[in-house]
Amino acid sequence: MAKVSAFGFTNTTASTNSVTPLLLSLTSNYAVKEDSANTAVLNNKTAPIDIEELVTFRSRDIQQVNTDLNIQYPSPVKKGIQYQVMVEDTYSTTDTADPDFRVDEPIVMQLTIRHPKSGNITNAALGTVFLRLISTLMKADGSWRFDDLMRSAERPVID
Repeated sequence: MAKVSAFGFTNTTASTNSVTPLLLSLTSNYAVKEDSANTAVLNNKTAPIDIEELVTFRSRDIQQVNTDLNIQYPSPVKKGIQYQVMVEDTYSTTDTADPDFRVDEPIVMQLTIRHPKSGNITNAALGTVFLRLISTLMKADGSWRFDDLMRSAERPVID
């Protein structure tokens, strides 16, 4: 009999809103700032030197995947992998009425993924969880929830 992997949730109605990724061209538009065993840091060559953007990729082996989930039938595979993508952007504000006014502020976002080093974990499964993660950051009308979250209003808003 074939093994079948599936998630337990049933709230899978597709949204009519879409998020369109940008074509960043990481290999041509970014300079390699750091390239070590488990880290690569890329610096965006399309941004001015004083308004940087850095993209960091990291990975590391972990002894086990810690979670608050109540796992009833744990896998024999305990060791895992953790990897992260981080984007650090400089948000620059100027004033057309005052040429001497400029404020630069950092905005940092990161996505960390942990899972067992199991063949059961597929690219498609990770994509499903990623879409659910992004969906938690959006309202039903397709707008982002960052206005609420930056005010520590963590509870979901009415759809």
